[in-house]
Amino acid sequence: MIRRLLALSSLCSLTLAVPAAAAPPGFAFLEVPAGARASAMGGAHVSVAHGAEAAFWNPAGLLGVERTEVTGTHYEWIESLRQDQFAIAGQLFGGGVAASMRALYSEPIEQRDDLGNLIGTFGSHDLQFGLGYGFDLGQGWSAGVAGQLVRERLAELSADTWGVDLGVAYAPESWGGTRAALAVQNLGPAAQYVIDGAPGRDVALPLALHGGMSTSRPVGSLTLLGALDSRLTTGRAGILAMGAELASPVGAALRAGLRVNDDLSTFSVGAGYRGSGFAVDYAFVPSRLDLADTHRFSFSARF
Repeated sequence: MIRRLLALSSLCSLTLAVPAAAAPPGFAFLEVPAGARASAMGGAHVSVAHGAEAAFWNPAGLLGVERTEVTGTHYEWIESLRQDQFAIAGQLFGGGVAASMRALYSEPIEQRDDLGNLIGTFGSHDLQFGLGYGFDLGQGWSAGVAGQLVRERLAELSADTWGVDLGVAYAPESWGGTRAALAVQNLGPAAQYVIDGAPGRDVALPLALHGGMSTSRPVGSLTLLGALDSRLTTGRAGILAMGAELASPVGAALRAGLRVNDDLSTFSVGAGYRGSGFAVDYAFVPSRLDLADTHRFSFSARF
């Protein structure tokens, strides 16, 4: 087990050393760790996510759907900026299927003329609608695929595109509570704004390769979950994410995370409670840019 984690750590370190080979992409809201549990663990979640939450991380994790599951998250961002996420998942065609949505939007922003007179308001929003499927490959392997429609709008201007996520996970019985996963996220064409009838420059999706490993072990009457992820996005430096969760038999959990090489955040903390058929989670993520600290809330249910 130690050897596996050391090997993954070495791979993550090499990933961080790879320079960005392209201009920074658009649609940055797709790169924000989805869910309060994942946010509290620093975004080290590609191998941890299962069930409905896997719709935002790795479609291979949809194989873990139990009955019908729903999950929703709300973020409070800078001033009037908000982000919401929602997914519903169930069992179908021998695997797990999920429909998901996430949105980053602003409250109305005042619009003024050159003299400073108020002439109205405008807004902005980013939207993603996704549909994913996870299935069993046997011998501890699972895989998944997801499609998405993405739209970005500012005032009267908008840009639209589509993308695909692919993922695999490996968790053989011989590994006990250890799981490895790899996902290719946001694979698709660039979008373009049309300004005065002419197309603008390309707005690329944040194409990313996201891999990680997690392991769960008993610590007395508690359960300790540790996760280590590496994420390489075109046009950005690689990010190393580490997270831990200490859960009690009664359902309460404490979490902490650390992100290396991330321009926006470094550490995070959070807590959660899982009852019979439901879960509530909270994360606190400070900002490195002195813009605003972020409070994130999630709710999940199975029925």
